[in-house]
Amino acid sequence: MIKLLMLILLGFVGYSMILGIIRPKEKRGGKIPRNRSRDGEKMVEDPQCGTFLPISDAIAAKVNGQEHFFCSKKCLKEFKKAQ
Repeated sequence: MIKLLMLILLGFVGYSMILGIIRPKEKRGGKIPRNRSRDGEKMVEDPQCGTFLPISDAIAAKVNGQEHFFCSKKCLKEFKKAQ
C-alpha cells in the first residue's frame, strides 16, 4: 500500500515538472505598456454622458480648441451638435 502511494506521489511530481517545462508561467513584473503605470491607467470622463473609461479606450477629439475624450462616436457627435 505504501509503495502504491509513493508511486502515485512520484508520478504526480514528475507530471508537475513536465508541465512546468512545457508551459512556463508568465513572468511577473514584466514591461508595463507606455500609457500605463504601476498604479493603473489614467481614467477620463466623457463630457456628454459622464461615463469614466481608460484613456487608451477613449476617442480623443478637439472641440473649440479643447481636447475632450469620449466613450463612443455617438457621444462625440452629440457633443459637437450641442456646441
